Amino acid sequence: MKKYLFVVICGFLLLSTNISILFAEENRSTNDNRTANENRSTNENRNTDKSRVTDKKSITVASEEWENATRSDGKGLYWDIIRVVFEPEGYKVVTTNKSYVGSVSMMKKKTVDAMVGAYEGELEDGDGIYPENHFAMDVVQAVYQKGKIMEWKGLNSIKNSTVAWIKGYSYDDYFSEDIKKSLHIREFNERDAIFKFFLTGKLDFYIDAQSDITDFFKKNAVIYQEKDFIRQTLLELKLFIVFTNDDKGRELASIFDRRMIELLKNGQLRKLYDKDSYNSFKYPWDF
Repeated sequence: MKKYLFVVICGFLLLSTNISILFAEENRSTNDNRTANENRSTNENRNTDKSRVTDKKSITVASEEWENATRSDGKGLYWDIIRVVFEPEGYKVVTTNKSYVGSVSMMKKKTVDAMVGAYEGELEDGDGIYPENHFAMDVVQAVYQKGKIMEWKGLNSIKNSTVAWIKGYSYDDYFSEDIKKSLHIREFNERDAIFKFFLTGKLDFYIDAQSDITDFFKKNAVIYQEKDFIRQTLLELKLFIVFTNDDKGRELASIFDRRMIELLKNGQLRKLYDKDSYNSFKYPWDF
């Protein structure tokens, strides 16, 4: 009887031990899963917005990459202007490069604080906050093959023709209604694609900012000889930095206007434009 009782007690103790181990493993698994989920949630929240820096004393700015203006390495005249405006006010300037259309979209969605390079009145009311002051000028030119036109007559020369420009640039907004209605417009994502279209003989004019045309010919001199083309000025348009349509955007636009007036008066903007590396840009306030 004692032997039987001893066996029962041992069995009960062994069963209790196994149950304790089982509960401990379940608790450990639950805690591990909870920790993993918490870490995953933290990482997801951290990575939700990779563009806009939420710190109030920072400004995230998006732009198409333009040579010597808004380069992907953070260098360029336009980036320098934004820094000289905001850094003395205690802001950290963060730059990012997207297509022009992408930059506008990010600003509208408030994933960045501002976008660079919109023309006056180009964006609709409510899309963003335009400051009162522009920061640069675009000299817009038409490029065409030699022999295409014997006598240049300004904007009337492109009437009833096929024209091309980078998607989102909307130069036709600045043409008269009769010229706009007469055009067959083609939009491309890349300038190289525009020049390839030239070779088909189906394109009459390529329209773009003077500085972008110059940069294209420099980079593609082996393929496209500038001497085979003629460039004529069509328009001179003010360039703006457009800020998000919210309280931060309004504050940044106000700071921008105040600082631009200061920088014009003290000559700092002139000094930036006078740098050798930026000599292809025309000083906007000489127009």
